Amino acid sequence: MPRLMTFLIAGLLALTMLQPAFAEAKKNKGKHKGAAVERDIGESVAHAVITAAALNIIHDFIRRNGVQVFGPPQGLPPGIAKNLARGKPLPPGIAKRHMPQDLLGRLKPRPGYEWQAVDADIVLVEIATRVIVDILKDILTK
Repeated sequence: MPRLMTFLIAGLLALTMLQPAFAEAKKNKGKHKGAAVERDIGESVAHAVITAAALNIIHDFIRRNGVQVFGPPQGLPPGIAKNLARGKPLPPGIAKRHMPQDLLGRLKPRPGYEWQAVDADIVLVEIATRVIVDILKDILTK
């Protein structure tokens, strides 16, 4: 009988000690999926951020040619404009414009990525996932 009591007490203590671990796992349920996506996007962003050299080329091109060579900006609905951000997919069906070939010829090639003008922004998009890996906000404003 004393052995049985010792065994039961040890079992209850073990369960009591594991309870916080179960509570933490339940609290974070479903968050691991987002964290993995965030980490994957972060790795893409780390490899595809707009470099200072690219930024200088873009600024110089705009200074010499103006913003009109990108075509007229088409305003975005407020909800879509708010969601146009790094790490988020490029919303389908938005009015995006291709970059001028003169500018693309000056920028270092980025295999797997594509430059686009969206409203008054320039975005660098990962082609396979359509995720915005970097964005130059309001660079095409006059």
